[in-house]
Amino acid sequence: MTDKQTSAGGSPEDSSAARSGEADSPTEAALEDTRAEPAAAHGDASSHGGGDGPLEAADDEPADAANTAEGAATVPGATAVPDAGAGSDAGAGSDAGAVPPGDDIYGASTPGRQEGMRASLGDEVRGAKASPGRSGPARPYAASATTSTATAFAAPTGGPPRGGPAAGGGVHGADDVTEEFAVPASPSDDGAAPPPRRRGRTAAMIIGAVVLVLVAAYGVTYLLAGDNLARNATVAGIEVGGMTPAEARTLLEDELPAVADAPIRVRIGESDSTYEIVPSDAGLRVDIPATVAAVPGGSANPVSLVQALLGGEEVTPRPDVDTDALRASMEAIAEQSDSDPVNGAVGFEDGEVVTSEPSTGSALDVDGAVEVISGAYFGPAGSGGVPAEVTVPVESVEPRVTQADVDQAVSEFAEPAMSGPVTVVAGSDSVELGPELIGQVLSMTSTEDGSLQPEIDGDKLVDLASDELAEIGQEGKDATIRIENGSPVVVPAQSGKGVETDSLGDLVLLALTEEGDDRRAEVELVDIDPELTTEAAEELGVKEVVAEFTTNFPPAQYRDVNIGRAAELINNTFLRPGDEFSMNRTVGERTEANGFTAGTIINQGRLEDAMGGGVSQVATTTFHAAFQAGLEDVEHWPHSIYFDRYPIGQEATVAWGAKDLRFANDTPYGVVIETRFTPSAGRSQGTLNVRIWSTEYFRVETSVSERSNFTSPRTIYDTSSDCTPQGGSQGFSITSYRKAWTPDGELVKDEADPWTYNPNHRVVCGPDPDDD
Repeated sequence: MTDKQTSAGGSPEDSSAARSGEADSPTEAALEDTRAEPAAAHGDASSHGGGDGPLEAADDEPADAANTAEGAATVPGATAVPDAGAGSDAGAGSDAGAVPPGDDIYGASTPGRQEGMRASLGDEVRGAKASPGRSGPARPYAASATTSTATAFAAPTGGPPRGGPAAGGGVHGADDVTEEFAVPASPSDDGAAPPPRRRGRTAAMIIGAVVLVLVAAYGVTYLLAGDNLARNATVAGIEVGGMTPAEARTLLEDELPAVADAPIRVRIGESDSTYEIVPSDAGLRVDIPATVAAVPGGSANPVSLVQALLGGEEVTPRPDVDTDALRASMEAIAEQSDSDPVNGAVGFEDGEVVTSEPSTGSALDVDGAVEVISGAYFGPAGSGGVPAEVTVPVESVEPRVTQADVDQAVSEFAEPAMSGPVTVVAGSDSVELGPELIGQVLSMTSTEDGSLQPEIDGDKLVDLASDELAEIGQEGKDATIRIENGSPVVVPAQSGKGVETDSLGDLVLLALTEEGDDRRAEVELVDIDPELTTEAAEELGVKEVVAEFTTNFPPAQYRDVNIGRAAELINNTFLRPGDEFSMNRTVGERTEANGFTAGTIINQGRLEDAMGGGVSQVATTTFHAAFQAGLEDVEHWPHSIYFDRYPIGQEATVAWGAKDLRFANDTPYGVVIETRFTPSAGRSQGTLNVRIWSTEYFRVETSVSERSNFTSPRTIYDTSSDCTPQGGSQGFSITSYRKAWTPDGELVKDEADPWTYNPNHRVVCGPDPDDD
C-alpha cells in the first residue's frame, strides 16, 4: 500500500528524477510539472487502501480494455485509449508519456466520489477525449477542459516510479472538473518511428535540401534569363522577346510609331461623310514605358524569370490619350460636318402663299466621339490595334419652326391675308392695295418658341404704293430752279396733302385677317412738306454758266424733229448736289408717242434708218459741256466710227436699253442744264447749244493724244433696194485726257480715256464688179 501511495504522490526528489530522466519533449515536461502537485494533494484518495472504491492491482498480463475494476463507474466524457500494441516494454527504452502496461488512468468523479477506468494493458494514450453526445477517433496531444478548477494529469514515464509497483499508477483529478490530456505512446525500439528530436532533425535536413535545390535552380534560371523579357513576346507584331526592357523601349520608339500613327477614318454616324485623322495629331499616342512594363519577364522575380525562359505572347500597346487634344480634333470635324436645321417658312409671291418645309440638322456628339475613339485606339473596341475606321455618334438638331408651325401660320394668317385687296380710306377718298403689292412688303418671321409672326415693311409699302396713294389728297412739289430769259429762277415749293404713312403699314396689317368690307385701313390726311424748300433752293448757288458746248448738224427733217425733241426734254434739268443725270431716263424711249421719228443710225459700222436717229447729236453736245464743267463722268460711249463734226475722243452716243449717258453733280452747288436749239430747216445747218449753270467750282484742263494705229476701210457692195451709199474713212486710236482741280488747288481728277474708232467702210450700191 505504501508503494502505491509513493507512486501517486511520491517525494519531490523522485518526481524530479523522473522528470529529468524521462521527459524528453516539451509536452512531456509540461505534463510532468503539472502532475506533481495535484498528485500529492490526493495521496490517500488515490491509493488502493483509501476511498470508497479501490481498484484491484493490475495483472501481469494485459487486461482487456473493456475490463474495469469491480464496482467502478464510467467517467463522463472519457474515451477509451486505443491499444498501442501488446508486448511493449514499459520499463526499458520507452518514451516518456507512454503508459506502462497495467497502469490505470484515473479520472475525476462527482463530488465526494472517485471512479476510475482501467485502460487495457499496452494501450497507447492517444490524447483522445469524449464529451457528452460526441464520439470519434482520438487525436494526439488533444486536450479538453470544462471550466472550474484546473486538474493536472501525470502520465507515468518510463518504468515504474520509484517506490511503487511496475503497474497501477493513477492520474488524479479534482471534483467538478474534467481535463484530459492524451499523450502519444512512445513506440518501442523494435521498428518504431524515431523519437521527436530525431524526427525534427530529419525534417530540417529535408527542408534545407529543398531550399538548396531551389536556390540553385533560381541561380541557373537567372543566369539563363537575366532581366530579359519573355522569349516569345511581341508588341503590335514587333518582336521584343529576349530583350532587356531598355532595348525593347528603344526598338519600340523607333518602330511602333509607324503602326500607332496609321490614319483613322472617322465616319459621321450612319452617313457617307468621313474625315481622316492622324492619331498623333489628335492626341492619340502609345505609352511605351507602360507597354514594356506589361511584357512578361524583365525582372529578377522568379515568376518573371520563368516567363522570360518559357513564356511570351502578343502584348497590346498601352494607349496614352490626350483627351483635350482629341476633343479639339473632333470639334474641328464638327465645324465641317454639322448641318444646321432648316426652319419651316411662309412667304408670298405674286399674291400667292408659298411655303418651305423644315428639315432636321445634325451635330457631332463631341464627347461621345472622344469616348469611342479613345476606346478603339489599341483597345477592345478596336480589336487591340489602330482601327481603320471608327463610327462616331451624332445628335439630331430639330428646327425651331416645325411643319406644325408652318401649317398653323398658313391657315390662321397667310391664306386670309392673300384672300383679297385692302382698301385704304382717307375721308371721302379711297384706293385699293392688291395682294400682289402687299405680298411684296409682307413677311413672316419666327420667334423663340417657333411660331411665325407677320410683319409688314411700312416704308417699302409707301414707296411701292406711291402712285395709288397719290390719288388721295394733293401732291406737294419741291422747289426747283429754271432758266428763264437767260437767267436762273427759283420756282417755289408747294406743300401737299397726303396719307399719313407712319401708321399705314400697321393699319394694313390689321386688315389682312378681316373679311369683306372690314378689310380696310382708315388713315388720316396730313400736310406733306416739300423735300426741297424754296429757301434751300435759293442757297444752292445756281448763278452762272460754268461750261457750254455747241454742235452743228446738216439739214435733215428727222434731225430737226429728234434733236429738237430730245433738247426740249433735257432743258432745265435740275441737279441738286449728289444727283445723277441719265439721258435715257430723262428723254425716255425714242418712240412716235414720245415725239420722235425715224432717222439714220450706225448699226455694225453701217448707216441705217431707225427710230430716234440723230439723238446722239444731243448726247455728244450735253456730254462735252458736262465734261468741260468737271462733273463726274459715270458712263459714256463714244461713237464706233468717227464723225468730224464731233470733238474727237470726247463725244458720246446713246442707244435705248444698251448705252446711256450719265454724269453726276459732285459739286456743293446746284446744276441746271439749259439747251438752246436752232433747227436746220431753211438754213445751211442746225445748231444745238448746251449750257451748264452753277457756281464755278472746278478748274478743268482737257486734251487728246495724236491719232495712232490706223486701220483702212473696205468696200461693201449692196444690191438691196434700200441701199444708202457711204464714203469710207480710216479707223484709229486716240486717248482723251482731263484734269480737274478744286478751288483750293487740289487735283481731284486725272483721267485718261483711250478709245479706238473703227474704219467707216465704203458702201457701193450695186453688184461687186469682181463677181462677173
